[in-house]
Amino acid sequence: MIAVPLLREGTPIGAIALQRSTVRPFTDKQIELVTTFADQAVIAIENVRLFDEVQARTRDLARSVEELRALGAVSQAVNSTLDLKTVLDTIVAKATQISGTDAGAIYVLDEQQREFRLSATFGMNDELIRVMRGMHAEISQAVGLATEKHEPSQEEDLRDLPPSPINDIILRAGYRARLVLPLMRSGKVIGALVVRRKAPGAFAANTVQLLETFAAQSAVAIHNARLFSEIEDKSRQLSEASQHKSQFLANMSHELRTPLNAIIGVTEMLREDGEAAKADLEPLDRVLSAARHLLALINDILDLSKIEAGRMELHLESFPLAPLMEDVVKTIEPMARKSENRIEIDCPADVGALYADQVRFRQALLNLMSNANKFTHNGRVALAVRAQPSAGRDWITIAVTDTGIGMSEQQIVRLFQEFSQADASTTRKYGGTGLGLAISRRFCRMMGGDITVESKPGEGSTFTIRLPRIVETDAPSPIQAQVEPHRPTAAKPLHAAGEDEPLILIVDDDATVRELVARHLERAGFAVVAAKGGQEGLRLARELRPAAVTLDITMPDLDGWTVLAAIKGDPALASIPVVLMSIIDHKKRGYTLGAADYLVKPVDRSKLIAVLTSICGATGGHALLVDDDEVVRRVVRAALEPVGWQITEAENGHAAVEALAAARPDVIILDLMMPRMDGFEFLDELRGRRDWQDIPVVVITAKDLTDEDRDRLNGGVERIIQKSDRDEMRRALSRAITRCIKKQRAGDA
Repeated sequence: MIAVPLLREGTPIGAIALQRSTVRPFTDKQIELVTTFADQAVIAIENVRLFDEVQARTRDLARSVEELRALGAVSQAVNSTLDLKTVLDTIVAKATQISGTDAGAIYVLDEQQREFRLSATFGMNDELIRVMRGMHAEISQAVGLATEKHEPSQEEDLRDLPPSPINDIILRAGYRARLVLPLMRSGKVIGALVVRRKAPGAFAANTVQLLETFAAQSAVAIHNARLFSEIEDKSRQLSEASQHKSQFLANMSHELRTPLNAIIGVTEMLREDGEAAKADLEPLDRVLSAARHLLALINDILDLSKIEAGRMELHLESFPLAPLMEDVVKTIEPMARKSENRIEIDCPADVGALYADQVRFRQALLNLMSNANKFTHNGRVALAVRAQPSAGRDWITIAVTDTGIGMSEQQIVRLFQEFSQADASTTRKYGGTGLGLAISRRFCRMMGGDITVESKPGEGSTFTIRLPRIVETDAPSPIQAQVEPHRPTAAKPLHAAGEDEPLILIVDDDATVRELVARHLERAGFAVVAAKGGQEGLRLARELRPAAVTLDITMPDLDGWTVLAAIKGDPALASIPVVLMSIIDHKKRGYTLGAADYLVKPVDRSKLIAVLTSICGATGGHALLVDDDEVVRRVVRAALEPVGWQITEAENGHAAVEALAAARPDVIILDLMMPRMDGFEFLDELRGRRDWQDIPVVVITAKDLTDEDRDRLNGGVERIIQKSDRDEMRRALSRAITRCIKKQRAGDA
């Protein structure tokens, strides 16, 4: 016999033994051959061992990859959705599959009922799920006992447990082993992950560790879902509170605006009568100032409320900047004189047009100019307008600079907060609500721009409005394509000839005359632009192409005769009617040069309005005015009768129905809030009569309309006008009913 050891790195791992029946020694060659076989056997054994290790590692790696994929799917589910059922279904399915078990379930603790409820299952048939849901109290108790130690609990063979209805059901379903893992959050049990296996035996430690990871993910998902539910509940409560606030503000606006409208309207009428009688107007001015201040405060609060509720809409249009700047300066001049401030304006004639919400832009700019004058005394307030291309877009900046009290860095931080001013001492000394700047910045940001400020204490401040020349919206307006920022003459003017509100250009060097004529014309429904000299008048005539021009004769830079000759000598302007207004009575010369009419100062305002109405095209007719407020009816009558309207009044809806039966009007002017039959009920009655359905309706109201109100009015009215500023209401009303009549006449044609 010969035996050769199998050595691996000097360590025996086996032997090769050979035997033969003949007794003789093995030769050296035979021994060498056996030794070679022994070496080969060692190599073969080592290869097999290495192969087995590789296979084992490959299986472990594959399992690890599978586990990572499962955990990745769970993480994605947790992070991508707040739907708790979707997340828990994913977790229990992956946990069951990756652990090699046959069924799984997740229970979530109902904190109010203190009961574990079955929330997700995998591998369980419908009958078993139905039975377990029917025994939720018993199962909840069992889950609670299994998780009370806050650690995994397993049963290697359910047959070893004492008999119970639940255990019997599980055994009949074929399950023998069970593992329960508590779902923990902040040291408390909020649920349980349960997996079941049909083969008895202990669960491997690595399986338990893996399932603990799934349990942790389940706890995160449940916690996130609860947080989301709480946030939703809070959001719902906040939404309800916001609705209550909006309703309160709407009601408040109506209750306050209605008496304020009467106060302002009657006071203005008394003031006009007092002016004619040369009476002391100071008490009336004080009443007007206080009433308008209160109305402005109400409007500011409503604007802020609408912005916060997302109900503030932008009404974009194209308008030239230069005339608007002059109008703002003219508006602020009385305040500047009171504060002994000097106003400087730097607005290039070729600055062009802006496509934005003109009303909101003007409101923001007036707020800055007003603040500059309020906080500056015996100083300078400068307004500078510039066009600044940037990043492929054209921008407009309007800087308002003052030499007033200035502000520190700490004061600037609080500047744009609602109901906040620089500091308490500023509020005590200068007054104010702290809303103007906050609302102005929000308006600018709604239009894609902003308001910035630079200031130093004792040196003054510079507030800068920066807006894109063309404000963009989700649905671009066709007007937007017509705006050519670099060529102001091609931009759409503020009020082009032929629009609903005819534009009148006033050319006069007397500021008082310009102000009075503008006031009379605006009340009569005209749009007005004023020029303080002949050269400026010619420039504005070429840029704006007004419907008519009123022209003074004696002016320092260029007299009226020269201006009239220039207008009539320019083919592009020759068709514009010119009404001469002068102390000099040279009517024959005026008519010879092409004047449409000649009025001698002092001009009778009714005569002026009649002349311009005739030139621009009269649109008067019969209007039915339905409003319970006598002051409003007087204001509307005073606005419409001078321009050719016949007015029939009704104090409520019932009276209006009777008036309609007696005579059909061309247009109905309707208030919404009235006793007996209100505006909404009247509209229902109107829509119910086929022969009345086509009568246009213009609504004037002090009520801040809700979405429900607008839905009720939808399609039944031509225009809704707020009862706020008296003159603005009259202008808007005149425009609206003019549009109605033009539309009717166009349809008849």
